[in-house]
Amino acid sequence: MKRITIITILLTTIYQIANAQYRWEFNYFALEIGLNHCFAGTPDTLQNLVVKTEHGNIPVYPVKNVEYAPGYNLGLLFHHDFDNDKAGVVIGAMLTTNAAAARYSSADKNVELKETNRIMAVGFPLMLKFGHQIYNNQGYFYIGGQYNLNISMTTSQKLKDNPDKVKHKQTKETFKAFSTPIFCGFNYKLFNMRFSVLPQNFFNNDYQIAIGNSDNGQTISPYKGQPNIVFYVSTGLIIPISQWTTNRSYLLSKIF
Repeated sequence: MKRITIITILLTTIYQIANAQYRWEFNYFALEIGLNHCFAGTPDTLQNLVVKTEHGNIPVYPVKNVEYAPGYNLGLLFHHDFDNDKAGVVIGAMLTTNAAAARYSSADKNVELKETNRIMAVGFPLMLKFGHQIYNNQGYFYIGGQYNLNISMTTSQKLKDNPDKVKHKQTKETFKAFSTPIFCGFNYKLFNMRFSVLPQNFFNNDYQIAIGNSDNGQTISPYKGQPNIVFYVSTGLIIPISQWTTNRSYLLSKIF
């Protein structure tokens, strides 16, 4: 919570300082609000995934499937559109979450489990946009990448036919310090859609844990079997903080 508060204050300060200097038509800030629709493939067999039941610990194995998990984006973007209004550059900072979900089943199919690992990060996107009259129309295509500083990872597990969900926060050793998704997308008016791929997942594949007792225990890597690539589609709003928005809203024009 402290990190989120600090980031919010920092973004607000950056906006206030920069907006005082950039009031030209082709330089403006925009607020991004949206959802990440994340898709991940089937993990390899994991050695330590068991479900505690009244009959003891039951091992479960990956079910071949593509699982969905939601995330979100909240960010502040700075747009610099070139004078010809056909291309531009965008930089920014945002708070984002992505996820990788998988489904598991016992050998007799009586126990089914869905596990979701969700990563929270501070992202710094850089993108090139192009189109026709991109400022006036707010219609453009774009390509780019993002540098994510990963903050925390949580794991949630839910059994089939059981309303209770078990959720816990992982230690920093379980995930990578940063990740670099690449993306392409389009924007029309306020609506934005982005297609992203994370070429290397956010798990620390070298992380190891010891199981069993000291006499006959062993060390395993619990995240080594996770799918390497994560795909996600982002949908949401990009709201220009400029006259483009206020000129199209009677209420906002009265406020600003």
